[in-house]
Amino acid sequence: MTEDLKDKEKVEEEIVSEDQEMVSKSEAEEPAAEAAAEESSVSAEEDLLMKEAKRCEELEAKLKDTQDRLLRNMAEFDNYRKRTTKEKSQSFDNGVKHIVENLLPVIDNLERALQAAKDPEDNFVKGVQMTYDLFISTLEKLNVKQIDPLGETFDPHFHDAMQHVEDEEHGEDEVVQVFQKGYLIGDMLIRAALVKVAN
Repeated sequence: MTEDLKDKEKVEEEIVSEDQEMVSKSEAEEPAAEAAAEESSVSAEEDLLMKEAKRCEELEAKLKDTQDRLLRNMAEFDNYRKRTTKEKSQSFDNGVKHIVENLLPVIDNLERALQAAKDPEDNFVKGVQMTYDLFISTLEKLNVKQIDPLGETFDPHFHDAMQHVEDEEHGEDEVVQVFQKGYLIGDMLIRAALVKVAN
């Protein structure tokens, strides 16, 4: 019976030692399993972060593209506004130019009448002077200016030379007589002044 007991104890010892080996194996495998689970978790988080980073880059690129298009549209609108304002101003100036061109002979005749008047105190001459002054002030309100270059240097952009005269009392290319005044609207010439120039 002692042998059976010995065998039984031996078997129990073997079972206990096998259990201990299994426990120690499972204890050794647990950290490895935990580490593998952690690695899997970290890998999944990294994948998620990479996806989010890529999505952020795409959104930033779209935002930049949208901002560029907005800036371009704003610049185009500003250019359009400036162009239409300029065209509107030019259209107004062209209309005024056309009307003033038709009124200039009347103004010229009023100037001639005033130059031919013998008595500036005559009521008729005063009436002509008042009419002439009213014409000039109305033109000034429309941004129309007279070109009366007497004593100035001849400028072919604004003056037409009708005569040249040798006169040492006057400077080179000096306007010595104005036959007909010129007119400007802003920077646009309506009519050049007709002048006599000293050489």
